[in-house]
Amino acid sequence: MIRSILYIAFIAILFPLSIRSQGNSFTYKDSLRGAMRKEREFDVTHYDLHVKINPDKKFIEGYNTISYVGKTDCNELQVDLFENMKILSIKAGSTNLKYRRIFDAIFIDYPIRLDKKDKITIEFEGNPIVAKNAPWDGGFVFSKDQNGDHWIGVACEGTGASLWWPNKDHLSEEPQNMDIYVTAPKGYMAISNGKLIDEQKSGKNNTTYHWHVSYPINNYNVTVYIGKYTHFTEEMKTLSNEKLMLNYYVLQYNLDKAKTHFEQTKKMLESFDNYCGTYPFINDGYSLVEAPYLGMEHQSAIAYGNEFLRGYKGERIPDHLHFDFIILHESGHEYWGNSVSCTDHSEMWIHEGFTTYMESLYVEYMYGKEEGLKYLEYQKPFIKNNAPLLGPKDVNFDGNSSDIYYKGAWILQTLRKSLSNDTLFFKIFKGFYDKHKYGFATTMDFVDYVNLSSGFDYSAFFRQYLKHKPLPKLIYKIGHRDNYTSILYKWDCLESQFTFPVEFELDGKKIRLEPGFDWKNIEFNRNFKNVKPITRGLLINVEEQKM
Repeated sequence: MIRSILYIAFIAILFPLSIRSQGNSFTYKDSLRGAMRKEREFDVTHYDLHVKINPDKKFIEGYNTISYVGKTDCNELQVDLFENMKILSIKAGSTNLKYRRIFDAIFIDYPIRLDKKDKITIEFEGNPIVAKNAPWDGGFVFSKDQNGDHWIGVACEGTGASLWWPNKDHLSEEPQNMDIYVTAPKGYMAISNGKLIDEQKSGKNNTTYHWHVSYPINNYNVTVYIGKYTHFTEEMKTLSNEKLMLNYYVLQYNLDKAKTHFEQTKKMLESFDNYCGTYPFINDGYSLVEAPYLGMEHQSAIAYGNEFLRGYKGERIPDHLHFDFIILHESGHEYWGNSVSCTDHSEMWIHEGFTTYMESLYVEYMYGKEEGLKYLEYQKPFIKNNAPLLGPKDVNFDGNSSDIYYKGAWILQTLRKSLSNDTLFFKIFKGFYDKHKYGFATTMDFVDYVNLSSGFDYSAFFRQYLKHKPLPKLIYKIGHRDNYTSILYKWDCLESQFTFPVEFELDGKKIRLEPGFDWKNIEFNRNFKNVKPITRGLLINVEEQKM
């Protein structure tokens, strides 16, 4: 995505104004958000966020107390809040702290000390950005329901949570737990992440709702919904016989419709449990919240706006399937994205590719392996091969291609097919999740885990699929003579070490070959009439050449 370059003289002296990578332009502002520096070398342990929302004025005010532990020694620290939001004060205890603002970054004149526990409180107010097209365009949604009542939400993935509340806004930072207090006008319910702890009157005309998150949570998952909601619950038993509470918050006039439509949720969660284990945030419970936008994977408070339709607004899944795509996809993110998180926007394929593959695993769980593969094949035409899946690091990159979804899922499917051992594949899939749940994972973490678990070096495999746009191409030639057949075969790709096994069918008999960067040849003392590679389930191009 091309961004306008901001020519600000004093910043240009201090820092290269623009970084170019993969055809994108990035500014100092992008690096302030996307890069780690000494002023950000502290671990947030807890956020205590208080916000009051005025729907009529589209105005929010409040404060956030940030508790943290220093990881280095530095004379100032950086937090983030969009520059259109006003800072009223920053304090350590009762002491007012000095600060300076550069774009959306706040540099506070307060030292970080190695291993020292500390806290600061930032009081703020303002009219937050209003999303033009949530959830793809970040910001608040101030809307009205069909009765003319306020209906409010916020989605900020990519744009950043600091568009509405002050925090250390980097994907590598998650507090261990969090308290969220939302004050809304009387008669409205305010829903946030985690478990509802308390509901108190606040003056004559407002109500404050206290929510507690008992697990690590990334900043863009922190959210709020305000509306005329009604709440109903269900319980389900996990596969390990634990009790999981399911919470549903919908607009009051949609209650009957929601009770029927949301029945599918249990089987979705059961399928995820089968492949990755117990729902990761079981103590906080699982929640679906009707939202004034399509959907978002807000941890333990998933935004739902698919209008109680099958598929994606009634479309985009095979005709014979009848599940709700938004419930399925956003719930899958509770495992991949919320429990296991990447540390930089350049690796968002870990969130989206793994979650998209979870969609196919749900179909496989419900209808069998063949249907799961057909579901992936239905999505395969959506792959564009228009950009590498790995983007530029340290610049808060938000220009990812939709290939991080569909191509990402097909990379996992191709890995599964190449292993030719479902038991091993699912051991890798769940084992990698278990190793990194409630934490972070990088692409190299996954590559190393696959290599160690499989006993095969897949490094070039992942470099080819993740760092390059074109797909690998299998080129082969078939030679025939009396009582003789030969197959010449190789890969045409950008990684010279790229290799993985491919099956060929010879008159119904299957053999497994390992093409490389150079031609290989295999001969048979028999004239096979029908010789072809078996490429179903693989993300490759194929070209047959004349001998």
